[in-house]
Amino acid sequence: MNEVLAGIDIGGTKIAVALETAERERVATRFLSTQSEAGPFAVLEDVSRAIEEILDEKGDGKLVSIGVGSPGPLDMEKGLILSPSNMRDWDRFPIVGLLRERFKVPVMLDNDANAAALGEYIYGAGRGYKNIVYITASTGIGGGIIINGEIFHGVSHGAGEIGHTVALPDSDIRCYCGTIGCLEAVCAGARIARRAQERLSKGEASLINEMVRDVEQVTAKTVIEAARRKDKLATEIWSEACRYLAVGVANIFTLLAPEAVVIGGGMAAAGEMLFEPLRRITPQFVSMIPHEKINIIPAELGTESGICGALVIARKAFSNSYQIYAA
Repeated sequence: MNEVLAGIDIGGTKIAVALETAERERVATRFLSTQSEAGPFAVLEDVSRAIEEILDEKGDGKLVSIGVGSPGPLDMEKGLILSPSNMRDWDRFPIVGLLRERFKVPVMLDNDANAAALGEYIYGAGRGYKNIVYITASTGIGGGIIINGEIFHGVSHGAGEIGHTVALPDSDIRCYCGTIGCLEAVCAGARIARRAQERLSKGEASLINEMVRDVEQVTAKTVIEAARRKDKLATEIWSEACRYLAVGVANIFTLLAPEAVVIGGGMAAAGEMLFEPLRRITPQFVSMIPHEKINIIPAELGTESGICGALVIARKAFSNSYQIYAA
C-alpha cells in the first residue's frame, strides 16, 4: 500500500485539500467552501470526509501524516487556531488534536504565509535557493522567512509579519492590528480599493466610473485594470502602493540579505506593472548590499502555493524533522 500525505490549506472563503505520494506525485485535490458561519467543527468534518473519500477512491493509499496551513494567530505548540480576523468563531480551535485523533497520524500546523513560502521554496520560484523571503501581497500582506532551508519562526512564532512592519509612522492610517502606518495598511489591496473609493466619492474623474456601477464595488483589481489603461487616478494610487511596498522589500534586503524575495498574491498578478517599479525603486532604499544582488521574483504557483506548502508541512510532520530538504 502506497504511503500518502495530506495537506490542508485554510482560507477565509475556501479550503484546499490535497493528497500526494511519498514521491511527490499529486493524488487528488479538492476545494471546499470555508462556510465560517457553520462553525469550525462542521468545516473540519467536511475536510476530514474529503480526505477519507479521496483515500477510498484511490484504494491503495495509506495516510501517514497531515500538514495544515491556516491564517493566524496560532498556538503552534498546542495546535490551536486562535481566532483569525476572518474566522472569529475559530477561537482556540484544537485542529491538530482533532485531526490526530481521527486519523491516528502525525499532524503539524503552521500559518498560511509560512506554508506558501514553503510551497514556493520546494515546488516553485524558490527552488535552488537556501535563503528566501516570501511575501503574499493581496487584500492584506503577509510573509514567510526561510533561512538555510528552514522556516524561521522567531519568538512566539511571530517572524515574517512584513505586513505589520511600520512604513508610515506619522500617518493617520491605522491598521486593524492597532498600529499606525503598517505596510499592509498603506499599500495592500484593501487600502488600494479604499483609496480609490475615497477619491471617486469626492467627484474625481476616472475610467473607474465606467467600470463599476457603484463606488463601493471598486476593488484593487479594478484599480489595476484602470492603471493598465493609463487612467490618471488609478495610476497615482497604484504607483503610491508600489512605492510603499518597495520600501518594505528594501527593508527585507537590508535586514536579512536574502538571495531572493518572492512575491505572490493578487497584487503580483499585475505582473510587470508591479515588478518593474519594485525592481526600480527598491534599490533606492538599499545601501548595504550590492544592487545587483537585489533579486525580486514573482511566485510561480499562484493559488497552489498554500496547498503545496501544507504538503511540505505534512512531510515535516512525518519525518519529525525541522529541516526541509529540497529534492
